[in-house]
Amino acid sequence: MSKYSVNQTVLREEKYLVEALKEMNYEVEVHPEGASLNSYYSDQEAKLANVIIRRQYLPGAYGDIGFARQPNTQFAVVQDELDQYHGYGTKWICRVQQIYKEKQTLAIAKAKGYTLKGREVIETSEGQQVRLQFVARR
Repeated sequence: MSKYSVNQTVLREEKYLVEALKEMNYEVEVHPEGASLNSYYSDQEAKLANVIIRRQYLPGAYGDIGFARQPNTQFAVVQDELDQYHGYGTKWICRVQQIYKEKQTLAIAKAKGYTLKGREVIETSEGQQVRLQFVARR
């Protein structure tokens, strides 16, 4: 039997987390008070999360993947440990964080009066990196 793992992220703003997951084509549930995660194993310890992707929308997953708000206001990813080896591990979390950061950066730049001039995707040994270029509005 597997168990849930809880790993801290740098994500703080629910809005950008939900936007990032939706951009990755996931159906997302938001539960301000938290909701239970479902697992393949019925006797697994119940865990709560505030932002949830249900297992049926995660090809090959053993359970739901959730993001639970922590006392320090950051989200922790809560998932079945087996899913970390089936496509939802560190690389997947990094991709979520990358899209989150892009969404957040675009919103902050817009609020400060900048306009997006260009977006470049660069392939590196660690995966894709996105470079955004802004210009000030006149």
